[in-house]
Amino acid sequence: MTTTNDTLLADCLRFAQRLIQTPSMPGEEGAIAALIAAEMRQLDFDEVWLDEIGNVYGRIFGQDRSLGALVLNTHLDHVDPGDPALWPVPPYAGAIVGERLVGRGACDIKGPLAVQIYSMAGLRRLGERPRRDVVFTGVVEEEVGGAGAIYWAEHLDYPVALVVLGEPSGNRLSLGHRGILALWVTFPGRSVHASVPQNGVNPNYALATFLTRLQTMQGELGRHPLLGPTSVAPTIIEVDTKSQNVTPAWTRVLLDFRTAVESERSLQAFVHRVAGDLPHTISPGWESLVLTDSDRPIFGYYTPPESDVVQRARAAIGRGMGYEPELSSYQFATDGRHFVPYNLPIIGYAPSDEGEAHTAGESIAIAMMADSLRGHMQLLREF
Repeated sequence: MTTTNDTLLADCLRFAQRLIQTPSMPGEEGAIAALIAAEMRQLDFDEVWLDEIGNVYGRIFGQDRSLGALVLNTHLDHVDPGDPALWPVPPYAGAIVGERLVGRGACDIKGPLAVQIYSMAGLRRLGERPRRDVVFTGVVEEEVGGAGAIYWAEHLDYPVALVVLGEPSGNRLSLGHRGILALWVTFPGRSVHASVPQNGVNPNYALATFLTRLQTMQGELGRHPLLGPTSVAPTIIEVDTKSQNVTPAWTRVLLDFRTAVESERSLQAFVHRVAGDLPHTISPGWESLVLTDSDRPIFGYYTPPESDVVQRARAAIGRGMGYEPELSSYQFATDGRHFVPYNLPIIGYAPSDEGEAHTAGESIAIAMMADSLRGHMQLLREF
């Protein structure tokens, strides 16, 4: 790399360390939003502002301001670091270990956030303007549902040509991810004193039968050619009682479905097939959801690989990095799903590996950050 690029990477890395050293659990993003705003002002962004919900924004004007904006989107929050004893370094130290930056959020999403900010700053340092306006959007509460992203999309007052998600993609272009449907499956029983179980109906046995069948039958669920197979994971199990000497009146399990081909109707039908003759009911996993008989496939977002935005972005990023990025998809969900109703084109591109997200010892490769800085800068020049 040139000396200029070496300096840019070093400054980007120091900023990423400061981001990690600023805890920002969901609902507690005020300090990091202020840090990011101050950094963007120091880097001579044309506009910097915050909104009512706590999202932080920075804009650099493009050569042709009549064009729709290129939006670089990351979230500000992270998951809990868990037991510090499981970490090779303190989770908020932002330490460099070997050739990697380690800390909570290093991968998801503060390392990528720093790359987005400094790719914009890199053009400013070179005296260049991007082809179109570039807007950084740092949104709150992604880890708990996406309130910040939803607010941004609902209040969007400028045209958008492309949203680039900073979720970890290993410097590949992630063209989508599966959608989520959570369903409670409840099995009724008849509660009795645990000393006389023969006088009641213990629903835990029905649940056990159901889960055994589920493990065998989940292969019946459909697969998307790029976004992958439908998965189902039983997560939470609840009963109606907390008393140890009482058999439950009911028990229920929460099923977490991830799919890009199944619908609300087909997934409910699948649950009924698995349950078979077991008495059961199905209800939504989220209070805000009303189950329907919709046949519409459930997916997060999907941008076809042959689309113009993918082809142009891939070519520009490839010229910047020196190699063409592979096409891929996310396993987890992103804020991208909240932008679909507004018909915003979306890709994911960021310098960290999805497998590092939410792990103890989470880290990001510094060399990958360097490649991504070059890829982002060329994207800003050309797209």
